[in-house]
Amino acid sequence: MSVSVLTTAVMMAIFLVAGLVVDGTAQVRAHRRAEVVAARAARSGTDASASHRLVGSDGTQEALAAARQVLASEGVVGEVSASEGRVAVTTSTSAETTFLSLLGISTLSATGSASGELVRVKDR
Repeated sequence: MSVSVLTTAVMMAIFLVAGLVVDGTAQVRAHRRAEVVAARAARSGTDASASHRLVGSDGTQEALAAARQVLASEGVVGEVSASEGRVAVTTSTSAETTFLSLLGISTLSATGSASGELVRVKDR
């Protein structure tokens, strides 16, 4: 094997590892953001329904609106559902690639999910 072939192979390996590290890190960041936004939306939805549920009303519409508002303000795509004091949120986002785009992979997807439940604390 000639030196130039060996050098080319080593350079390709270094390029591939750098791509995995840089673009993999971007995907991990996108996943973390998706998780954080899902948690924030679920918490916001649960909080919005609390006062309504306290007085005996449903609060589902308020929970849905509050959770969707968080998603909209963060610019994250997601699904929100609410029923009987429980708010569930799933989110999806993506990270643009730097190195892997040269191989035809321009984005890496990431998802997140969270739920919150409003539970009545019983009197002692």
